[in-house]
Amino acid sequence: MENVMSRRDRKKIQVLNTLVDFAMKLFINKGFEETTIADITKSADLGTGTFYNYFHSKEDILKYVLVQKFDHSKNSLEKIEKSTITPQEKIRQILITLAKIYEDNLQLFGLCINHLGLKQPPHGTQFKDILVSIIDEGQKSGDFRKNIPIEMVIETFMGLIKSALSSHSKISFMENLNYKLDLFLGGLTERNK
Repeated sequence: MENVMSRRDRKKIQVLNTLVDFAMKLFINKGFEETTIADITKSADLGTGTFYNYFHSKEDILKYVLVQKFDHSKNSLEKIEKSTITPQEKIRQILITLAKIYEDNLQLFGLCINHLGLKQPPHGTQFKDILVSIIDEGQKSGDFRKNIPIEMVIETFMGLIKSALSSHSKISFMENLNYKLDLFLGGLTERNK
């Protein structure tokens, strides 16, 4: 049986997307604190009550957009995880994918850090589970050293991302990340002598 969305459901999604699009534009251009719910609904040409049918606060909009980005990211990372490329290339592709997502969403992440007090991504253990799977695969195949606990590899990988994000180096973010990735993979694949 074909799953066809009703006209009413399509309209709900359209209203939701309209609220989110106008809110994000206002947050970026006017500022989060300076933007009111009335500003959002006026810009979207919707009633204030409509806003509250979808969200409880401006912060809820940020959380919604962030979750949408992470869901999309998770799908990309799962495709990499299931691919037939080597574990080393999977790690490289994951890091490049995450870096691209970060670069494409700098303003969103800035808003979330400043207004949601976001210290860690809201994706829970999903991202970590994908990494654990790839590292485990690499250790079993002999591509990665077996004498390093997976937890330490994950911690180092996450530290690599944080280090690139907070670097004051004059080289570009992607170049910085690639140098650090080469060092990371070199240590992870170096054979015991």
